[in-house]
Amino acid sequence: FVMSSPRWFKETLYPHYSQSFSIGSVLWSAPSELQHLDVLDTPALGRVLVLDGVVQTTEKDEFFYHEAFAHVPILAHGSAKKVAVIGGGDGGLIREVLRHSSVAEVHMVEIDSSVVDLCKEYFPNHSAGAFDDPRLTLHFSDGATFLESTDHTFDVILVDSTDPIGPGESLFTTAFYAAVKRCLAPGGIVVTQNGVPFMQMDE
Repeated sequence: FVMSSPRWFKETLYPHYSQSFSIGSVLWSAPSELQHLDVLDTPALGRVLVLDGVVQTTEKDEFFYHEAFAHVPILAHGSAKKVAVIGGGDGGLIREVLRHSSVAEVHMVEIDSSVVDLCKEYFPNHSAGAFDDPRLTLHFSDGATFLESTDHTFDVILVDSTDPIGPGESLFTTAFYAAVKRCLAPGGIVVTQNGVPFMQMDE
């Protein structure tokens, strides 16, 4: 991302479209084995998680995303007991999934353990204790590899991926969606993060 003076973050989202906001302080900035991680403290959005220069989540408005992502498919299914979350290392999505007492088992698959560790420290309200829920099994693996090899089937599969660059690129392939289909139980529902359709036609 571009850090301009005085302390502004700027990210180009799509051709001819970018966003920027002021930065109060940089709380963390370091590479993991897979990507560069930044945590920014901002006046407008609270803490912001940035991976490889791309905003992933913010304290102020994350609930819009995570609540809709989790509750709509689980309620639409009607009797979901087993849920897979691919990605979602900040913990916000599993927090909402685990609000459903009918859900007996959640498998979360995150490729970068550093994201989970960082978000537990800097974004504790995102997960709100969900990482300690006994119904959760956490797998540090590529999501595509996990679904291709697992014997589990799921009532709901939620793909909370990054954009189709970097570590999350494998989650945008035909092989991945074939694996998703194989792992869906009869009557199962899959929901994916697909960006902004009218801005990201290729995605």
